[in-house]
Amino acid sequence: MLTKITLRPLCLIAGIFLLHACSGGGSGGDGPSSGGTVGSSSNSGGSSLPAVSYYSAAKPLLDRYCVNCHNAEGVAPFPLESYAQVYGKRSALVYVLESGAMPPLGFAGPNANDTALLLGWLADGAPEGDASQTPVSVVTGQYTYHRDVRPIMEAKCEGCHVEGGIAPFPFGSYQSVVAVAAAAAFSVRNGSMPPWLPTKGYTPFRHEGGLKPEQKYILLDWLEGDLAEGNPADYVAADAAVESNPLDFNLTLKMPQAYTPTVRPDDHRCFAIEWPLDEFTYVTGVDVTPDQVEEVHHVIVSIAEPEDAALYYAAGGQDGRPGWHCLGAGGVSGAPLPRQIGGWVPGAGRERSAKGLGTGVKPGSVMVVQMHYNTLVSEPVPDQSLIRVATADEVDRPARGFLLTDPRWLSPGGMPIPAGDPAVSHEIFLPAFILANVFGQEAGLTGADPWVMHQGFLHMHGLGSGGRTTLIRADGTQQVILDVRKWDFNWQSTYGFDRELLIQPNDLIKLECTWDNSQQNQQFVDGVQQITKYVEWGDGTGDEMCLMSILMSQPLANYDYSYSPSVYVESPVYRQRFAAGDLVPLKLILNNFALHDPDEAEDEGHDQDHSQLYTGHYHVYLDEGTEPLIGWDDNYYFPLPDDMAPGIHTLRVDLRGPDHHALGIEQSVEIDIVEQAAAQSNALVDADSWVEQGAGDDSLAAHRPANVDCPVNSWYNEDGALEVETGYCNYLSVSQPSKAAIRAGDTVHLVLWHADLAFEKPASAHVAVSIAGQLIWEAEVNIPTKAEIYDLRIPVAFDAPEGSTVEYHLHNHGYNSWTLLELEVER
Repeated sequence: MLTKITLRPLCLIAGIFLLHACSGGGSGGDGPSSGGTVGSSSNSGGSSLPAVSYYSAAKPLLDRYCVNCHNAEGVAPFPLESYAQVYGKRSALVYVLESGAMPPLGFAGPNANDTALLLGWLADGAPEGDASQTPVSVVTGQYTYHRDVRPIMEAKCEGCHVEGGIAPFPFGSYQSVVAVAAAAAFSVRNGSMPPWLPTKGYTPFRHEGGLKPEQKYILLDWLEGDLAEGNPADYVAADAAVESNPLDFNLTLKMPQAYTPTVRPDDHRCFAIEWPLDEFTYVTGVDVTPDQVEEVHHVIVSIAEPEDAALYYAAGGQDGRPGWHCLGAGGVSGAPLPRQIGGWVPGAGRERSAKGLGTGVKPGSVMVVQMHYNTLVSEPVPDQSLIRVATADEVDRPARGFLLTDPRWLSPGGMPIPAGDPAVSHEIFLPAFILANVFGQEAGLTGADPWVMHQGFLHMHGLGSGGRTTLIRADGTQQVILDVRKWDFNWQSTYGFDRELLIQPNDLIKLECTWDNSQQNQQFVDGVQQITKYVEWGDGTGDEMCLMSILMSQPLANYDYSYSPSVYVESPVYRQRFAAGDLVPLKLILNNFALHDPDEAEDEGHDQDHSQLYTGHYHVYLDEGTEPLIGWDDNYYFPLPDDMAPGIHTLRVDLRGPDHHALGIEQSVEIDIVEQAAAQSNALVDADSWVEQGAGDDSLAAHRPANVDCPVNSWYNEDGALEVETGYCNYLSVSQPSKAAIRAGDTVHLVLWHADLAFEKPASAHVAVSIAGQLIWEAEVNIPTKAEIYDLRIPVAFDAPEGSTVEYHLHNHGYNSWTLLELEVER
């Protein structure tokens, strides 16, 4: 039912090949004379201007795709800035348009309609027309870069994708975004970028990351559409977050000494910094200033108690290097985990407590700074980052931060994660009054007091696959605090609630974690993939944890701590396309609300007051004035009428009590009804279906090294793409039966990218794709080189029935990765 929008052409490769003049295009009497215009553009005698002319068709496209290089001061050998210059290169233009040789690899190119338009103009004699003509190019669209896309990318992407940042492919200009449009669309569509772990629809957080549904739609519509630049004057910067609690950072603490990462590509290193104040104080905010932004992936700042100081100081330097290897908050053997007080991730603002809140720090404490260095896109250099801390002698509400887990899990055998098991779960229910009794003294709390939780945080190690924390109130109402469906150790963070969350003494807090200990999910240590083994709680790289962080304080007077049900429409997504008569997959996320069949439930005396109802069902309306669909399952299908008119329609979901009384809680989503499903390209491969080939089946066996060292889990499905860690795999040849037939004249669309490629000495990488034994594309890439994206459309001159062998070959050097995003046939 979902119409797939085909990605536009965009050719990228490491080298830049310039368009050379072809014979016959710029010599003899082929150019315009000084006495008049050329071709059929003459307007003498009252003749009308040609509809398809230089000004109406060629100039807009050439300015967009060619003039960036082909200008008076450009890298290309001749300019294409005027009609005379273009007219003199007609033969060359025909050649490169028909062959697809230009624009050069590394730049976006015209789509098939634009190419046909240019070729038709050239075939008609390349008429000049008039500068007053309106462009007839198919380059149109409802969104433009400057008006719609640029503000979103500045707010959501450029914190990492900047010059010197940790992410490859710096953005910041129209050309830089267009150059990686296909890969950007892939990452936006599968949700991997921009990274945001919490599931939307549960407890809202301040400054939520990720993309809003409308933002995702705009980006995909533009990235997979015409990539219109628009007018720079239309640009309006996105609203910046207002800093409601400005802080005075009165302490500046530097790492004890510079550290150069040695473990590649990820080095997790902790450092102990002596707390400089000799009197009790409160930390009200933390600001991290990375020294080397290009290699600092994230930072976690914690406080260890004075009685544990000696253990933390002793941990540093034991392996002959500053600091010590660590995971998470940076605990050491024999000491409890320190209390997290702040941190930094690219693009994030300062970590601060709520206004009037502070975390107490005793004299003699130790600041523990966990640095995660990533040198995938940079060479290691010495780093000595700064930590700025805001403190206060007194605060309105003292807060107590602590890490929470099940103490039984820390005992031998207490949290078993069996070898080979892909779905291991453990959970614990923690009474709120016990937490206040054990940890609340510093916040002025006892076990009999209600208290406030200010943030959500979840921590696991590399085998973690998901986790959740839930508040279960004494009345049975459940509020999901934080839900992470796809855990990523590299993107863990602390998430401050949009509203303070009140916890009553008889409430329960549920913590649950899930791990994938299958062989396919094992990590690499020193370039060698580990064999799945029994795992339990521990501080080491191969051990696991399950914990949450709580920041506790007294409630505020006159603060509205009431809670209400919520509903979030996860599916369908904003402006998803359907045809009349389709079944719309409906997936709802509900919080503080339990569903049940209205025919099997009684109205429990809420005839007049429905404000405290937390159970019921929902009604779904299509547009206004329609009869509702009544549901009590969070996964359902909504049938669209067969006679629906094309255009934008609205699905509205509202929550109802047992007597069908509206609770005033609703959400709506727009869907796009189309005349019929647009023609789709067909995927040739599936990321889960690749099988490694031996030398006998390898059509490029001549490339095979004598010793093939490629652990099975150095290549895997990553968000629907085949990712290969070539730092651990020296040669890979994989194949699978094609999912679609290919006919001569079809086009194969290939999209893949590699990270920065590095090796101890100059080397090269080789990548190739073959179908039915026919090599359709290959490339040799010199190492070292910067990250690059290939987005290619390859004409095919042979037939290959469905089920033909598709092969993907790769061999190369260094710590880097290649990702195959798309391989599909277009007709």
